[in-house]
Amino acid sequence: MLRQLRVGNVALAADVAVSLDEGLTVLTGETGAGKSMIAGALGLLAGGRADRDLIRSGEDEAFVEGVFDLADHPEVRAACEQAGLRVGDDAMLVLRRELRREGRGRVLINGLVSSQALLEEIGGRLVAVQSQDQQRRLALPSFACDLLDGALDLAGPRATLVRELAEWRELEAELAERRREEAFARQQLDMWSWQARELDQARLDPDEPGRLAERIAVGRGARGLTEAAGFARDALAEGSECAAERLGAAAARLERVAGTSARLDEVLRLVLDAQAAAEDAARGLERFLDNADLDPARLDEMEERQALYDELQRKYRRDVPGLVALRDDLAGRIARQDGAEADLAELGRRCDAARARVEALCLDLRKRRQAGAKAVAARAAERIRPLSLPDLELTFRIEPAVDAEGELAVAGKRCRVTGRGADRVVLEARTNRGEAAGDVARIASGGERSRIYLGLVAQGLGDGDRPVQLFDEIDAGLGLEGAVPVAGLLQELARRGQVLCITHMPTVAARGRHHLKVAKAARGDRTAVVVERLEGEARLQEVARLLGGDGAGDAAGRLAYAAELLGPAQVRREEA
Repeated sequence: MLRQLRVGNVALAADVAVSLDEGLTVLTGETGAGKSMIAGALGLLAGGRADRDLIRSGEDEAFVEGVFDLADHPEVRAACEQAGLRVGDDAMLVLRRELRREGRGRVLINGLVSSQALLEEIGGRLVAVQSQDQQRRLALPSFACDLLDGALDLAGPRATLVRELAEWRELEAELAERRREEAFARQQLDMWSWQARELDQARLDPDEPGRLAERIAVGRGARGLTEAAGFARDALAEGSECAAERLGAAAARLERVAGTSARLDEVLRLVLDAQAAAEDAARGLERFLDNADLDPARLDEMEERQALYDELQRKYRRDVPGLVALRDDLAGRIARQDGAEADLAELGRRCDAARARVEALCLDLRKRRQAGAKAVAARAAERIRPLSLPDLELTFRIEPAVDAEGELAVAGKRCRVTGRGADRVVLEARTNRGEAAGDVARIASGGERSRIYLGLVAQGLGDGDRPVQLFDEIDAGLGLEGAVPVAGLLQELARRGQVLCITHMPTVAARGRHHLKVAKAARGDRTAVVVERLEGEARLQEVARLLGGDGAGDAAGRLAYAAELLGPAQVRREEA
């Protein structure tokens, strides 16, 4: 529920703070006093459009802030958590909307800067504002369909349709992409095959170019290299004066005194290591000399091989590992193209099956709607007729959403398909006996639409699941007695959640569990809106004013009637 609403510099509301309670709260006041400011503020917290003209004259910024208690609304808390918003143990959520005359406004949720989209998601789950100029939802193409499906408990089939529709579209996209790939591969196949053969025949080895370079270098400078290697080998390991022999003699001499001096022992280890290294080096030189004699013909072969690697790298603009990767990739492309016909056939079968499932689900939804629509419309009309609409008849017109460019054919007709199915659902109304029925959003007056909407919400349809609901002059155009059923429905709604109602009708105002009066007051040289909580005598006087206005008729009679209205209403408030 909404615990507190604060409005700053919005229209005439310089700084208004309103504490709110559960149940039905009525707001009254003179025409033009600023009651609709409350509706506008709540609309902003629900993500409604922010107009800079709302900012109070002479001010650069305005704000609306609402403190919501989510203790009894785990579904909203779960939505917050899913959106990355942390709600503390106190279950409080603070939504704040800031408007600026220059630059962009800001959205803050629990003190953190957030986005308009997230405000619409979270605020839209918390607040529903209904007024004569906000019944545009009745005209939305999705409204009647969602209304009917909610009454028929079709959330499950619709969720299944959403999943199947997404899967079918993914398969269609995959099939289209595979066809494009196959067509391109068909054009490139000859070139790919030629390139693959060329690279296969090259017998590529990423380590071979390094080995070739060394062998070729050795072959080209073989004489000088062998002479240097032979001299070094002899110096290291040939004859009595070679390095290995001299190091061995030095080691033998030092070994005689081993253990006498730690420093000499360390030197001995170094000499032994040097002797071993000299012997290893000599053996390496010997191996080099064994392979140093390179046949000139073999050298020519290696140079040709090296030239092949160089040519392929220039041609394909890749290093040798890249050439190997290209060879493997070409082999994969060719193999995939060889299997394209089978792939396309399998994808086609899967697409056809998915399409058939979607078409069947759409048709099933249509049949369920057609089977249940009459009963839903009859129950809704019966509930709404007492709201000064005695001749109301409601019907749901269900027809295929025919579209020549539609994706699917449902029951033989090409239709535009969405997650709601392939139907166009219209709620039609006949408000007066003998008249033709028509789209409720067009045929009904503003007051009639408001009361129809109230009846639908009271039946648990429409926006009936919002924790906070505000109705702005939903009783407009009704007489005292005609507004009584409206008040009764508002009270019924208030048992399921927090309801606020802006009204001019005393029979509605008297039913409120709480009563707020909105008025304009002079503050210095400016006019500002003030909100006062009414109780006792003050409330009695306000209901009497609603009955006839100041100074009109019998004031004592109005007070007596106001007391009569408030008396039994007090009992009903205690039960609410």
